[in-house]
Amino acid sequence: MSMVQQAIEVSAPVHTVYEQLAAFENYPRFMTGVRQVTSIGADQTHWIMDVDGKRREFDAQIIERSPDERVSWSTMEGPLLAETITLRPMGETKTQIVAQLEADIAFLMPSDRHGQESLNRRLKADLTTFKGLVESGVLGGRPIPHSGVGSPPMGVRSHSLLPGADTPSPAAVAARIRNRNTPAPSPGAGWDTGVAGTARMGGRTSGADMWGNGMINEEERG
Repeated sequence: MSMVQQAIEVSAPVHTVYEQLAAFENYPRFMTGVRQVTSIGADQTHWIMDVDGKRREFDAQIIERSPDERVSWSTMEGPLLAETITLRPMGETKTQIVAQLEADIAFLMPSDRHGQESLNRRLKADLTTFKGLVESGVLGGRPIPHSGVGSPPMGVRSHSLLPGADTPSPAAVAARIRNRNTPAPSPGAGWDTGVAGTARMGGRTSGADMWGNGMINEEERG
């Protein structure tokens, strides 16, 4: 398990930045390997990712959406993938983003031998891409509909940017979710690595598991 942290400054008001990060359907546009994120409830999303050419699916819990302050989410079952994004206004037209990402490296980058170093570069690249999209107006140029962005905070509100007494780390986010989901998994549920392209997190079923030809390799995206 590895956790990394990166910070970046975006030339956009904090509310604009928050709205785009709280709209999870935007994540395929800047988060490496993410193909689709769809809402399956007020505070849950279903993710489809490309991991080393294999399709992976999982459900994630949105643990906190504090308007203009913080977004936190984590996988609900299986290998851990969790993120806490904290925002700080830097005047009226600039915003600092601090992102903490925790991941099961064996799941997210199974063929990468550099683990945490690669995860750190990946998070930095994702934030840089997000910055470019927001500053160019591709994101935030007009309202993007999504559910629950203005919902009350699900966790403690905080102005702290770095890991500390009241900033929930991805591990803390995941622990809160997993403690909430205590029932034992049904037979066959969970993460199955026996057949290439069929492994998944969560209990949702889907159609074809392999991506077809023409798949875009996002690992080189800067």
